[in-house]
Amino acid sequence: MTETFSCAATERRASLLPRGEEGLPPVERLARFPVRLADGEYRDLSRLRLDARRLGRFRAGLRPAVAAQESLTRSAPMDLVEEGVRPGDFRVGDPLGAVLHILVTVDGLGVYADDDAQVEHPALEDMAITAAQRLLGLARGTLRSLARPRKNPADVERFA
Repeated sequence: MTETFSCAATERRASLLPRGEEGLPPVERLARFPVRLADGEYRDLSRLRLDARRLGRFRAGLRPAVAAQESLTRSAPMDLVEEGVRPGDFRVGDPLGAVLHILVTVDGLGVYADDDAQVEHPALEDMAITAAQRLLGLARGTLRSLARPRKNPADVERFA
């Protein structure tokens, strides 16, 4: 279980901030990150993370693997935010605090991963991206305009 979790989490994490996008400005790369994290395509990863966290309480060998993956998941967006702070793309006094807030928002949305009767609402769809914009000092709609299109474009103005 430990190896399976580590391999799957590593593979999915790499697809959240792909190496092929490293040449893009930090704001463009970060725009895609919360959308990908909150996307239905990552529902299986959310379920795996939830299961690994639960099982880690009872299986001592899994605990360090979960902690290592969580640390790596924090490091990737943290590096990106720090990269964006240097030239002033992001205006945030506490990059780690901002990243933790974004990740906790996504985790909060992820509690629905085990619920096959998904609650669907435009506010939930963009909650992580809205939080990221606010926390990083970006204008309303900035990240949404750089991320892939939504299912219902009319909702962009209400919840961006």
